[in-house]
Amino acid sequence: MGLFAKRPPCPICGGKVKGLLTWKVGGEKVCDDCYGFVDLPDKMVDTMSIEEFKQYMVFRDENDVLRQEFQETQRIDFGWLDTKFLFDMPHRYLCMDKHLKKTIFEGGQIKSFVIREDSMPLYEGSANGLRKHESGVPAQVAAMAPQIQQIVSQKQFQRNMERLVDQMDDGKRNHSTGYYNDFVDIAAPFKNFILEIRFDHPYWKTFTADTPGPTFDSTEPNAGDYLNAYREKVQTLDQLATALMAIAFPGAKVEQVAAAGAPGQPAVTRTAAAAPATSEDAIEAIQKFKRLYEEGVITEEEFAAKKRQLLGI
Repeated sequence: MGLFAKRPPCPICGGKVKGLLTWKVGGEKVCDDCYGFVDLPDKMVDTMSIEEFKQYMVFRDENDVLRQEFQETQRIDFGWLDTKFLFDMPHRYLCMDKHLKKTIFEGGQIKSFVIREDSMPLYEGSANGLRKHESGVPAQVAAMAPQIQQIVSQKQFQRNMERLVDQMDDGKRNHSTGYYNDFVDIAAPFKNFILEIRFDHPYWKTFTADTPGPTFDSTEPNAGDYLNAYREKVQTLDQLATALMAIAFPGAKVEQVAAAGAPGQPAVTRTAAAAPATSEDAIEAIQKFKRLYEEGVITEEEFAAKKRQLLGI
């Protein structure tokens, strides 16, 4: 009987509450029309009373007027899925949704913003102006370049040595030396670009989004490729910071801030052991142990172990 009992009317409009899965506000079920599309910070609606939600409905209707006026003049992609920044420069409006369904912010509601590389600021915007911080990432990656190149060369050397020793054994690629792990793990200087916008707004105090920074290729890492990907992302962030300033603080000054000093260079690790100093020395030693094996001085297992040791695998 409880399943089919008559439901109380919507506490907002008095209309019928339909369906099994219904929206709740202040512990009471409301109709779909009244609930509508809600764009609020996480779980805020869960703590609202019916009266507070009615006030939000008034705000939503007023915000819909801005939506009708919105004329997209610039769009900037940020992060995954639908995280887009749409700008209406003539009206100084901002929306963080490509379908314009979410809240329309007015430029005057933005108090400040910051774009960081993890915890390090890259852009800081406020009424005092836009501060563009010089990043230490390019210098870090440039310093890592020789070490990265050395590791790539060692990996290629190991590949060549495995091929050569296989051919020395019986002329076939049978991987008698065993497989070595080809994976190279080089830690990037930082993980994410993080954006935080602070508002003077009845419902939104902060908005935060992040997008991953570039990474090194796990098989063929290259410092130049990393820097190209990094510069491309920073160029997009520069456009975003400039657009935010244009709607929030038009005419504010721009200040370049020199790097305060790059943090320590990240560790470069790999699973393969270091390769021998020269291929000639390794080949000569392997040939020596191969003769000892053929003469019966050492076992096949001992010969295989020596090959792996000399190849650094």
